[in-house]
Amino acid sequence: MQSTPAPERYLLRLLRCLITPAFTFALGGCGGGDLVLPGDLDPALIEVVQGNGQLGSAGSPLEDSLVVRLLDQAGNGIPDRQVTWLVSAGGGTATPVTDTTNQAGLASSEWTLGPAAGTNTLDAVISDVGSVTFTATAGGAGGSSPSASRSTVSADPTSIEVESGISTIRVTVRDAVGTPIAGAIVTLEASGAGNTLTQPSEPTDRDGVAIGSLRSSVPGTKDVAATVNGSIRIGQTAQVSVGGAPAPQMELLEGDDQSAAPGAPVPIPPAVRVTNDLGQPVPGIEVTFVVTEGSGSVAGSSQTTDSEGIARVESWTLGSPGPNTLEARAGGVDGSPVVFDATASFPTVEVHHLVFLVPPEDVKEDEQFSVAVALVDVNGNVVPRTGIEIYVDVFREGNDVPSNTFVDGERFRDTENGVAVFNLRVTSEGRWRIRALSDELPELGPNGPEPFLFSNEFEVD
Repeated sequence: MQSTPAPERYLLRLLRCLITPAFTFALGGCGGGDLVLPGDLDPALIEVVQGNGQLGSAGSPLEDSLVVRLLDQAGNGIPDRQVTWLVSAGGGTATPVTDTTNQAGLASSEWTLGPAAGTNTLDAVISDVGSVTFTATAGGAGGSSPSASRSTVSADPTSIEVESGISTIRVTVRDAVGTPIAGAIVTLEASGAGNTLTQPSEPTDRDGVAIGSLRSSVPGTKDVAATVNGSIRIGQTAQVSVGGAPAPQMELLEGDDQSAAPGAPVPIPPAVRVTNDLGQPVPGIEVTFVVTEGSGSVAGSSQTTDSEGIARVESWTLGSPGPNTLEARAGGVDGSPVVFDATASFPTVEVHHLVFLVPPEDVKEDEQFSVAVALVDVNGNVVPRTGIEIYVDVFREGNDVPSNTFVDGERFRDTENGVAVFNLRVTSEGRWRIRALSDELPELGPNGPEPFLFSNEFEVD
């Protein structure tokens, strides 16, 4: 029997497959050793394998690389297809920008986030197939740490009805200088019973904000606190009044945004007003004034609203230099706490000249002695500036050139509250005088006010 040549056998087999009905072909008309033509299984989809939803620092590479897989309709990886990685938001970079799928259909790239805190997005694109999007959140550059005192917690509204009312809890995470921190994890907790807290679903956004909510089945005042990254508890809390009737409203009346010297009271004692839902004054509401920043003090911290609905402290004395904060708190009152801000700073006084607060006296050779040089104003009062460098030179009687080789001790000293103290020792007998200069008072000249400050003459024997 004559055999059919191999090419003709394959051709016959192919024709047999082509004339078989389509549904028979789908069920296996060309089985086993039948020919499968290239291109029967077209690319079906591109999928994310790794790297989506990461947190990182602004301007830095993410910890995990981005990985996608290209699959055909049967779920098999497709090799040798180009993947392009395109940054679509945030201004970061992908390395490499293009990659080729391997035998398993995988391709990868490293993602460096953009320079600003917030959301970054990147698309992996395969021509004629489609794309997938990766999202990442960039935290503050340099790894800024959340500040418990600068971060805030607020509630809106601050008064809700039992069961049905919902208060939105807004947490803003900031660092020590007040810059918002993105990518922080915020956890909420509330005082009292019957509470349902919805935790923030995402880390803080580029504005440092995370949003949760509170509802409760038990009336009362709820203090809502927030913890950042599992360990940093924000100092401020939000108060939410849960009840059946509208709560009174407390508002700032006067005494905000003031300034005074550290240790001095502000000119206007802070005051609040409490009204009902008709705007009428509500007397008899207990209000407590609490210092929350600056370590100042309050006289008359516990007050009760008068017939005009007003509660006022007797005085607020500011503490350390810089921001000072006072809160007025009233349980079950909408708008509580009311926050008063003030700045503690010393009055600006200009340095006019230098003086020897403690001048030199006659001493023995090699005997230690002290002199003190002060910064003073035009009236001769000490100007309490710290950190101004003053230096001294010693002159032998009759000389205009300093003889500093004959003096031991620290000739360069910084002021503390306007005074620099020098401990010196002269190693040669004779009559001497001391000159004091400063290069850090440019408003008085390159070396201080002229004529330069010289001490009285003193004897070393």
